Parts: sequence; structure tokens; C-alpha cells
Amino acid sequence: MIELEYKHRILYADTDAMGVVYYANYLRIYEAARADFLDQIKTPISAIMDYGIIMPVIKVQVDYILPAQFDWIIRVVTRIEKLPMAKLVVYHEMYSPENVLLNKATITLSFVDNKTFRAVRCPEWIIDNIKKYI
Repeated sequence: MIELEYKHRILYADTDAMGVVYYANYLRIYEAARADFLDQIKTPISAIMDYGIIMPVIKVQVDYILPAQFDWIIRVVTRIEKLPMAKLVVYHEMYSPENVLLNKATITLSFVDNKTFRAVRCPEWIIDNIKKYI
């Protein structure tokens, strides 16, 4: 298992008329955390794309527990629990500045050839990069 952290300041643009994060914007924050995670394990999205692979999200499960609020600096914990094959399952948890769990999500991505748009196996070099951190 690999677990890394990402910090994010809640922007005014992240919030709705009630002053809390708009429900769909949690996914943008999780995407930023996931991109940072991949950068930290030396597997940036740009390198994956250069290899001819895209990684569309194919399933999202989000549990909204408490709202994040404007100007908070929240902490997102991102982890991968098992090596990918044709799919990569990523787990996210979002915490308040007081370390209270606000939100959690399980996001499943697929590995797809960017020319044929057909599912492919995870490239070995990605698996090797992940193994370095397990």
C-alpha cells in the first residue's frame, strides 16, 4: 500500500451559495491530489499520456460526511492498496484543519489506448514505479 498527502486551500470558486464546497468540486480536488500522488511516485500523467495511455474515470463513490469551508487548508490522503492490472483503484480521504474526516471517495480509473480507445493492461513501468513505494 502507498499513502501520500496533498494540501489544498479551499478557494471561493470551490464553494457554493452556502459557503461550503460544492459537491462536484470535491472531485476536482481529488483529481489534483491524484495528480500530485502520481508525480510523487515518479509517474506523472504527462508521461503516461506520452506513452499513449489515457486514464478515464470509470467509477466514483463519494461519501459526504461534513462540508469543507472557504479558506480552509484541507489535507487529502491518497492511497493505492493493490497493484493495478487493467484498472487503478484510488482511495481518497479529506480532512479539516482540525483533522476531522470530511469526505472520502473511491475512484476507479481504466487504462485506455489513446488511439483505439480500447482498454489495455497497466504498463509494466507504472507497476514497477508503484512497487518502489510499497
